[in-house]
Amino acid sequence: MCKPPFLIPTMLLLIIWRVLQASTIAIPSQFVDIQDGLDQAQSGDTVLVASGIYSENLIWPNTASIVLISEQGPSQTIIDGDSAGSVISLLSAVVDSTTEIRGFTIRNGAAEQGGGFRCVGASPRILDNIIEECFAELDGAGLYCINSTAIIQNNLIRNNITGVQYQDPARDHTNGGGICLTGNSSGLAMINDNIITGNYSTDYGGGITSTRNALISGNQIIDNYSDWFGGGIYHLGATVTLRNNLIAGNTSLWGAGVTLQGGQLTIFKCEILNNIGDGLHIYYGSLNADSSTFAGNTRDGIGAGARGKSDSRSASITHCNIAGNGSYGIRSSNDWLTLDATLNWWGDSSGPGGAGPGSGDMVSRFVVFDPWLTELGISSEPSHEDLPDMPDILFQNPMTPGTLITVKGDGAAELTLLDATGRVVTTLCSGILTETLSIVWNASDVPEGMYFLLLTVDGKMTTERVVVIR
Repeated sequence: MCKPPFLIPTMLLLIIWRVLQASTIAIPSQFVDIQDGLDQAQSGDTVLVASGIYSENLIWPNTASIVLISEQGPSQTIIDGDSAGSVISLLSAVVDSTTEIRGFTIRNGAAEQGGGFRCVGASPRILDNIIEECFAELDGAGLYCINSTAIIQNNLIRNNITGVQYQDPARDHTNGGGICLTGNSSGLAMINDNIITGNYSTDYGGGITSTRNALISGNQIIDNYSDWFGGGIYHLGATVTLRNNLIAGNTSLWGAGVTLQGGQLTIFKCEILNNIGDGLHIYYGSLNADSSTFAGNTRDGIGAGARGKSDSRSASITHCNIAGNGSYGIRSSNDWLTLDATLNWWGDSSGPGGAGPGSGDMVSRFVVFDPWLTELGISSEPSHEDLPDMPDILFQNPMTPGTLITVKGDGAAELTLLDATGRVVTTLCSGILTETLSIVWNASDVPEGMYFLLLTVDGKMTTERVVVIR
């Protein structure tokens, strides 16, 4: 039984967003260089940058709660790294979600990791920027975040390059033309509402590589390229949720839209369309795909390649539209792995072709497809009853002291409260969950504000946004 812990004061307190004596430092009227303004800033200060081109490689001070913002937005305010290193380096865990960088064009950075942004332990909010034409030898040409719960939101991330094409094969693999998330810190990194386009990696993850737990939501991930795996997204050995993303027109040898290699991947209400190769390739790992579209990809909508029996791999695909793909709708090459793909639309009411009886997209052997949907499957929001495999959280929003939270699922479960950056504030429930559990939570030990409830049951994640008030 999943039992709530004793209520104790939270160990992680949010730093106040602005102190009463906070000041604004103007660039270039007070300091010519942005770096000098940052070095003079105290916690709570704002560094306000006028329009212009600033040729700098910024090293963020070891100070929380500094806001760096432009007066006129990214089209008028450019920080140019001049290929002399990362454009902005944030290297301290003190730099948390109260740190904000907003409204710049970040360009022409060049580094081994993180040509545009390099976040090492730091977890800033990176908002409303253009990040373009940056280079990394190894990881994350646009943004490289290790041991970080950064929020990357509403940016245009374009035309960044990781790796050198046709490089020496002995060189380490390259990851994340646009973004590379890695490391083992607790909580979630968040990539929300960005346009990620025209990025390239010689090996993995033309648009995004994620080897850490992350929520990737509301993005347009289009026209990215990698030579090997994951033209749009490469996922390795973590727990990642893709929600409400458009993943289209990406190219790679395997998994042009998305590659899954280890860990747990949940895909919910995404459109994976017109990729040059597979829409999704399962190398190994566990997949839960629901209420999504896999259509118009030049090879398979979803493909599972051959790997050894010792590799952990499973797939549940339901309430999806799978139609118009160039080869198979779903293909499995493994006689020991059967993919569960019931209650999907295959492009025709007669069901799938190939190993199936109908004239819709083909399925291979080792795919369970019956019963199937006889009409387009996700034209409206599915009910909770239509999602039996997804854990669920029911509660009143906003939450006040005494709020009743009900969680649903079956298996090893953990319910945590995350702050706006994805950092863990407190664990509300941990143990074995059987069907449902109700918890009365006293919110008095958590400051007012916006948070996320994260429920993980046997590797499947559900997140819900919540506001805490008194």
